[in-house]
Amino acid sequence: MAIPPQSSDLDDRIVALVRECWEEHRTPLLLSRLGGEDGGEIGRLAKQEAGSLGAYLRHRLDARVRVIHHSAKPTVAGAIPADVPAGANADFDRPLGQSSGAGPRFQPAFWAAFRVPLDESRGRYMSIQAPLRFVDVSPEERPDGFLEVAREYIAGPDAEATEVQQRAQDWLAANGLDQDPFLSKNKADVARLPSDDLLGRLLLALEPDELKRISMPLDVVRKLRHQPL
Repeated sequence: MAIPPQSSDLDDRIVALVRECWEEHRTPLLLSRLGGEDGGEIGRLAKQEAGSLGAYLRHRLDARVRVIHHSAKPTVAGAIPADVPAGANADFDRPLGQSSGAGPRFQPAFWAAFRVPLDESRGRYMSIQAPLRFVDVSPEERPDGFLEVAREYIAGPDAEATEVQQRAQDWLAANGLDQDPFLSKNKADVARLPSDDLLGRLLLALEPDELKRISMPLDVVRKLRHQPL
C-alpha cells in the first residue's frame, strides 16, 4: 500500500530527528520527546495514521529506525537508527533512564489539564493560584488570572505518562513559571501514582460527544487518577 505524501514527509522528518540525536549524543530519542517535536505535530500525525507513535515506527519505519524499551520500565521507549550495529551501546537502560528520569509528580488537577481532551469549540485555561483548577470555556469567557493551555500542550488520554509530563513542563517553561507550586505535596500520593490509571482509561473510552457532557468534581478526578487498572 502506497504511503500518502504527507506520511513520506513525516517519515523523513522522524528519521532525521532520530539520527541527529544518535549522532550528537549516542543516545536514543525518547518517543515522548519525538512526538512533541514540531509543536506536537509528529505525535498527532503518527497517531492519526497508526494509532500511536510507537506503532507508526514499528509498522512504517522498521527498516529505518528501531524502537527500544527500558528493561525495567517498558513504558519508557526511544528510537535509534536501524543501521546502528547491534553491539554499539547495546545497554540502553542507562541513557533511557537518564533521559526520562523519575520526573516530578504534579497535582492531579494540573496533570489532568494536559491529559483530558479539549473540545474544538473551546479553549483551556489554568489557574496559577491555589486551588489549582482548569476550565474549558470560549475565549470571551476566559476567567481573570487564568493562563491558556494551548492545544499543542494537551497530550490526550492515551499518551504515555512521560509525554504528558513533558508537555506540562514545556507549558510551565513557556509561561516562565516555576514547577514547585504545581507539584504534589503528599509524599504518599507521589509513591502511589500509577502511569496507567482509571481516569485515562475512562477518557479514552468515551466518544467526543460524550466527553462534552462530562463534568467531574476534582476529588473524583483525584480518585480516578490514583486508581491503577
